[in-house]
Amino acid sequence: MSCLLLLTAFNFLIQFSNGIHCRDPLDQVVDWFFIYKLPKQQTHDNELIRKGLAFMYLTSTNDDQWIFSSISINDSTSLVAHTLRPIFNKNKENLYLLYNDQPPYGHVSPLKGHTKGVVLANSTAGLWLIHSVPHFPYNQQYYEYPLTGTHFGQSFLCISLTLDSLNNVGLQLQYNEPHLFAQNLPGNLVKVLPEIYKAAKNETVTQAPWYRVTNLSSQANTTFLSFAKSRKFKKDLYADLVNSVLQENLYVETWPNEPNRLPSNCDHKFEVDNVLSVSIKQFNISFNNTVDHSKWAVSTGNISANWICIGDINRAKRQTNRGGGTTCFGKSTLANHYLNIINSVQHCEN
Repeated sequence: MSCLLLLTAFNFLIQFSNGIHCRDPLDQVVDWFFIYKLPKQQTHDNELIRKGLAFMYLTSTNDDQWIFSSISINDSTSLVAHTLRPIFNKNKENLYLLYNDQPPYGHVSPLKGHTKGVVLANSTAGLWLIHSVPHFPYNQQYYEYPLTGTHFGQSFLCISLTLDSLNNVGLQLQYNEPHLFAQNLPGNLVKVLPEIYKAAKNETVTQAPWYRVTNLSSQANTTFLSFAKSRKFKKDLYADLVNSVLQENLYVETWPNEPNRLPSNCDHKFEVDNVLSVSIKQFNISFNNTVDHSKWAVSTGNISANWICIGDINRAKRQTNRGGGTTCFGKSTLANHYLNIINSVQHCEN
């Protein structure tokens, strides 16, 4: 009996180690991670920052402070590379969806969502990687970070999810209307993840309300709050949905370099203020939002931050007519890591 138990435990460990989970730089399973890819600064002392390949991160097992990675975001041993390895292993039993409004090849209709991400799953678990990087993942043969993604700041959020929650992500994608540029849909998961399969077939929501807010449970039973909007919502995600649900003011960092940037908004009970610049003193780097393509928002409570949100849509007039979303985590210590690097904000015009 003891031998049988040992064999069962060994098989479980093998399955767990090779399974679908977010992973840290040592390839260890983590429940979630946040990454801030830093903008390129050609005169910086650090070589990775000079090349636009530097990033800092937080994980579910190490979130006391920002960790500056000693390896490149393009390295095959980075958190993202370890996490996406099931795509490159060519296991036909692994489900994946790759979506990006700026895919590595082809063109996208402006009616599609401004949304970027990866969905991965097998018969036991899955993950959702939300990010802001155009042309990523760059190919499906091996891990490679796109050269075009080195210039500006970028953001990532990975959540290890139960299959029930991953199926819930499928509903979110039906609001977001993503452009899918690669997928693998094994037949054995269609009954387990029916909403993912619907999203893969480009099915979309057909009736109001044109937004959806839902809880997602991680594999470790941590709760995240996911926001998704359809292009028919026709409003700003942050000022017209997120802050009213969270009941808090927000500082929002999104790409400012497109026409008709939305100004900071104080028309509602809770404000939305655009971040203008970031300063990360511990790593000696500061930058303006004009070189930052990341998409994040942090709540601003009376004493400290309560929520941190990572998404894929900007605050711009034309993006009120596109699908997109953000996913929030209500952990004040984590949110304060973002709040503390904000250097300046655009205050509302009175």
